[in-house]
Amino acid sequence: MQAISRSAAIAAELRDEILRGQYRSGERLPSERDLAERFSVHRGAVREALKQLEQLGLADIRHGGSRVAPVEHASLDVIEHLLGLEDPPDPTIVDQVLEALSGLFMMSARLCAERATDEQRTTIYALVDRLLSDDIEANERMRLTRELGDRFVEASENPVLQMIRRGMKMQFMDRLPVPETPAPHETRAPHLHRLRDAMETRDGAAASEAIYQLTRAFRKNTLDSITAERDLRAAAGSRTS
Repeated sequence: MQAISRSAAIAAELRDEILRGQYRSGERLPSERDLAERFSVHRGAVREALKQLEQLGLADIRHGGSRVAPVEHASLDVIEHLLGLEDPPDPTIVDQVLEALSGLFMMSARLCAERATDEQRTTIYALVDRLLSDDIEANERMRLTRELGDRFVEASENPVLQMIRRGMKMQFMDRLPVPETPAPHETRAPHLHRLRDAMETRDGAAASEAIYQLTRAFRKNTLDSITAERDLRAAAGSRTS
């Protein structure tokens, strides 16, 4: 058990070094011997750590040594670690994650508008109406938004979308920052009304466009919030140094 936990700790440290760019794509990682000396362990623990990196898609193990694989070839598991490298997280990474989630949200909304049952539509109307309220806290708004996404995927009747959504929720969605102040009500409300209308008329294209506009506003609000917090921390750090 101790050897397993040690190899996991080594893998985690090397993983973060790769994600921070200390090793570039295609670059050779240190040898097993060098890593064993660095971490004061047997080479077996290093070998197991490298296998874990390979399973994440961050390392390519071949005869003669291990090389860093391109991050874009890695598994979804890596996104959680990318988001956790900094506090607040890198706004570029957050934006890329939100952009990908937006695409999933848009596709599932389109299919939902076209395929949902009357019962499913009733549930969605209730969620949209609640989101139209301006008296809910940020965490509750995020919970309702995620539940709306779940209902879209459920009504899409597409099991692959359901698997992707479930995988994303399990891996990294809880790592995403939640702005304390939402986008202005006057920005969100028109798109929520258009979404509700699209669901009523079974207009998939209109539902997708409404989600695009909503997620676009959310992305901007989130990035503005992260950037402001990072600037505040940087300023506080410069005052104390």
